[in-house]
Amino acid sequence: MQRARDLISDTSNTNLTIVVFAFVLLLIILLPRVIPGGRFGIPCSSLAHPIPGGNNQSYLSARSEGALRLEIALQRSSINPGEPLTVNVTFINTGVGAITLFFVPEEALLRDDGAPGLSFQILRLPDRALLGEPPTVRPPNPQRTQFPPEVLHVLGPRQRCTEQITFSATRVNSAGLTAGSYSMRAIYRNFFRGEIIVPPGATATPIFPDQGVYTTQELRSNEVEFSIGLPQPAPGG
Repeated sequence: MQRARDLISDTSNTNLTIVVFAFVLLLIILLPRVIPGGRFGIPCSSLAHPIPGGNNQSYLSARSEGALRLEIALQRSSINPGEPLTVNVTFINTGVGAITLFFVPEEALLRDDGAPGLSFQILRLPDRALLGEPPTVRPPNPQRTQFPPEVLHVLGPRQRCTEQITFSATRVNSAGLTAGSYSMRAIYRNFFRGEIIVPPGATATPIFPDQGVYTTQELRSNEVEFSIGLPQPAPGG
């Protein structure tokens, strides 16, 4: 212990700061691999909202195109008829700049109709017929060109977040998911970076021309399989 205290006292503040920063950075990289729950990150809906306006972004964030990844994992790979379907959706920022993510969990659709936001493509197995809930059950998502802060979330560099989406038994049934095997894939879209509304009579021009919301024509996740109402194989069988 005395040697450790002597080492710290003999080390300059600058060098000590560098060592501490390197240690923290190492923890950020390794922690998700060491702690299983850490790989999911915090809930996406709990991420901070961006500060409104065109003056609180970064040029690194403006160059974040292609940095977002999408992964899904089912809470259970087999459910019984009449039970809800729950999926964990993870957004991963692989870039060095923060991403302003448009995300409204309540607007997740159990069909893929090309709408903005998060949707899920459902295929029946083995014929891979496309299924999905009709618009009469869940109408299409609105197309936003300007985003209120509450639907935007800041995903930091090298950070991930996970949101648990649960589809009720009613929505599962409306999508035509009866007893059988299926595959699921999440698809995320956003087509607009967000318009900046400059108040009338403003004397200053915003630094950035838009809200800097991450855009992608189609971001697809991994594909997972699940079953409804099918007997499970015996352990070791």
